[in-house]
Amino acid sequence: AGAILARHGLVGRRRARWKAAGNGPWPHAEEPNAVWTGDHKGWFRTRDGWRCEPLTVMDASCRYLLALEATGSTADEETWPVFERLFGEHGLPDRFRSDNGPPFASAGVTGLTPLSVRFIKLGITLERIAPGKPQQNGRHERFHLTMLPLAKAPEADRTAQGQAFEAFRRSYNEERPHEALAMDTPAQHYRPSPRAMPATPPEPDYPAEAAVRSVRHNGEIRWNGGFVYVSKALAGEAVAATETEDGQWALSFHAHPLGILDPRRMKLVRRSAAPIKPHRAAADTTGGKL
Repeated sequence: AGAILARHGLVGRRRARWKAAGNGPWPHAEEPNAVWTGDHKGWFRTRDGWRCEPLTVMDASCRYLLALEATGSTADEETWPVFERLFGEHGLPDRFRSDNGPPFASAGVTGLTPLSVRFIKLGITLERIAPGKPQQNGRHERFHLTMLPLAKAPEADRTAQGQAFEAFRRSYNEERPHEALAMDTPAQHYRPSPRAMPATPPEPDYPAEAAVRSVRHNGEIRWNGGFVYVSKALAGEAVAATETEDGQWALSFHAHPLGILDPRRMKLVRRSAAPIKPHRAAADTTGGKL
């Protein structure tokens, strides 16, 4: 039936879904707040039937458990308040490592989500592990094994589960020695980040020669007389296209690379770009119309 409908032009074209890709290898986390890691532990139900999908956030250098939160889903409205609180209490990490699933990444060409867009605007570099390679976030995965008994003995309800998680977090940080820390506790090594959470995220600082475009509500930008889809997660944001040494146009959001604008297919493609071409003003590829 689908083939018949397609032959008669009655089936709309589906936007291609991209396979997730890692962006490692990465430098080793030598100091606290160089890298935070995060994930959602597999869900379980509290005794009253509430579905708990724990959010875990850890410092990669000293294993300090920043958050073990009783969240009910991976939705942005559940996860962002946790990170907003963490950034206010501890400051900002330089980098954040996660897998390629929600709420940290998506299957789109940019891989962005509302949460990862917030991170980029705060100057946090995204580290994405390769699909099927949990060992690239090995410390975090091992911690999930450590907390497994909590999931196997759930509490009465969400409030009680959150209290149990917080008690475990404090014990893990302040009482449990780690062999990798010379039998110290994580709390003996962790310190807050010198990068404070700003009241307002800074505006992007794009080069003067870049062609800056505003992302429309449907995730598209105007380019070369037409429209190119980028990401709905960037709706209302300004992105910049900069010419590379081989004549391509590399699109970025703040310091985060998004991909290459393919003029023939009028698509954003995920491939490596040549170095940015220095000191040349961008051509007006829109015919003066934005």
